Amino acid sequence: MLSIHIVGAGSLGLLFSGRLAYAGARVTLWCRTREQKEVIQHSGIVIRNLEGQVAIQAADQERLTVSSIDEYHGRGGPQDADFTLLTVKQGAVKETAEQLFVPYQGHRLVCLQNGTGHVQWLNKLLPAWQVYTAVTTEGAARAGLAEVVHAGSGETHLGLIEALHSPVPALQGAPGDHSGNGELELKNLMHQAGFKTFLSNSLDKFIYRKLLINAVINPLTALWRVTNGELLASDDRIAFMRLLYEEGTAVYRACGISYDEDLWERILGVCRATSGNTSSMLKDVQEGKETEIAAINGSIVHLAEGCGVQAAAHRLIWRLIEGLHH
Repeated sequence: MLSIHIVGAGSLGLLFSGRLAYAGARVTLWCRTREQKEVIQHSGIVIRNLEGQVAIQAADQERLTVSSIDEYHGRGGPQDADFTLLTVKQGAVKETAEQLFVPYQGHRLVCLQNGTGHVQWLNKLLPAWQVYTAVTTEGAARAGLAEVVHAGSGETHLGLIEALHSPVPALQGAPGDHSGNGELELKNLMHQAGFKTFLSNSLDKFIYRKLLINAVINPLTALWRVTNGELLASDDRIAFMRLLYEEGTAVYRACGISYDEDLWERILGVCRATSGNTSSMLKDVQEGKETEIAAINGSIVHLAEGCGVQAAAHRLIWRLIEGLHH
């Protein structure tokens, strides 16, 4: 069975750690604080469904090891990992990679961040690593230091990236050759853990689909302090969603980025399917934390600048959300 390291014990980190360990993988979860480490060591990871019932409790210490990040190098870093899943937010990727990964070579890193640009940057920082992207639509909301609500099942698309339309220079690499590199075994493990997972050699479509969905939904829920479903409660809200959508697709067309013809309907469908969910950006605003607005709407603004067009609405919403934090 694969050995999986997971760096970052937020909602996705807890969800993937708990499910993968329950499916039989050897999981090492790296937490930011010793407090969280001690809580998980004591109680394991509890995954609840939307009704609040315990769906999974992963507490087998032979399968689930928990350590704090300040112990990373002392415990050998990624040396016994078949794959390391990076589940910190995009704003923490640079610091985490420089602090943890740079001293090691020849390992495999799977990134589960929103936005664009970080994978290309990691390819430059970690030239001896294989850096994968995993685009996931799994819904998760942390309910405590060791508890997470699995708010909705989705899909995860995994692969290597050569280059995306990003303001960060990309390092050219081999396109996703999945033979003999363990990706198929990882995909099968993810399936066993309950995650619908696909290997892909062309992740652009999934990355930019998720980027625009997040750029339309997340900042407006944070600005208006509403759940996803409440965005559809008035024509005024829907009109602003449509403005962000149309400006985003105009940027995509200018940059030669393809998108689904039914993307607007997909956005509305996400709001309906996750109607009671509090978005991660709204939760960050409520808790006074820095949001991922720069990685989401900021990415669309940077794309627009690189292609010689404007993204005034996305720039405005970026500044408005940043103003809530600062």
